[in-house]
Amino acid sequence: MHPEVKLSPEEVDRVMGIIAQAYTDMETVAAGIGGHAGAVGTAYNGTGTATAMETYENLGRAGQALANALDGLSQDLGLTSNTGRETDDAAHGALNGVIPVNTISDHSIAAQI
Repeated sequence: MHPEVKLSPEEVDRVMGIIAQAYTDMETVAAGIGGHAGAVGTAYNGTGTATAMETYENLGRAGQALANALDGLSQDLGLTSNTGRETDDAAHGALNGVIPVNTISDHSIAAQI
């Protein structure tokens, strides 16, 4: 079981910014790594060339998969953040809309306890 982590709305925005930057960086790196496959094929001639090309292509695909996972995480975090803000707004609205009613206290109940 993972410990519960609570973030303020400002912290959520900061984390989403970090994730978005990581997504951009990973996507750029993945494209660059995948592009090395062609460079390896052009630069080398031999039995290891096909293996090297395949390795770079696989690394590029893995990097792109990670970038997509980061994008999904960012979207999930955004939805969670929006739901939290909507819930907070609804709670504040409900509390602000409550009109206190003057009730007469029944001390006999407390006396029986």
